[in-house]
Amino acid sequence: MKKKTFTFIFSCFTLLLLSSVAFGAPGKYVSGNLGIGFLTDSDISDPSGTVTAEFDLGYALGVAAGYNFGTFRVEGELGYQKNDFDKVSLGALSGNASGDVTSTSFLLNGYYDFVNSSPFTPYISAGIGFTKLEANDFAVLGTPVGDADDKVLAYQLGVGVGYAINEKVTIDLKYRYFAAYDPEFDGTEYEYESHNIFLGVRYNF
Repeated sequence: MKKKTFTFIFSCFTLLLLSSVAFGAPGKYVSGNLGIGFLTDSDISDPSGTVTAEFDLGYALGVAAGYNFGTFRVEGELGYQKNDFDKVSLGALSGNASGDVTSTSFLLNGYYDFVNSSPFTPYISAGIGFTKLEANDFAVLGTPVGDADDKVLAYQLGVGVGYAINEKVTIDLKYRYFAAYDPEFDGTEYEYESHNIFLGVRYNF
């Protein structure tokens, strides 16, 4: 399922990128976003078995710089997300867990803006890049498990709407599905998929 999702997102990003030559109205912009991260349950697997980890609601933020071609935008974005462990379970058995998982990412994003005569501009987006995932101070029932990290391919797919306050400033509200591609922590397979909601500001030069 994840490989099909990745293929779909990569295809969307390629189509967005190829469409950029059709539009003018060039302009640079910078943006900042702050949001909440709903990290989905993760199956953690090694030769001894599989446990499921659950997470608390986390926070996510990002800063980006890009270029607006009129209907299409392309940007580079640096992002960060943190979620605390809640509990782990194995079948009907479960126990409290502590520690956190963080993601530090860099993505190349493409946006297609549905430009119209109103100050509201809906858009769709796709992105691809890399992320560094870190599990910090992971412990189960007070027993330390340890720290781990991995650097892997990352991708996203999103929808949103921008509201133009004036020619320079736009307020953004967006949803983003963000995922890491097949991360491993010291030989232990791990899943990372998150549904994020962002509120941001974009400044057009």
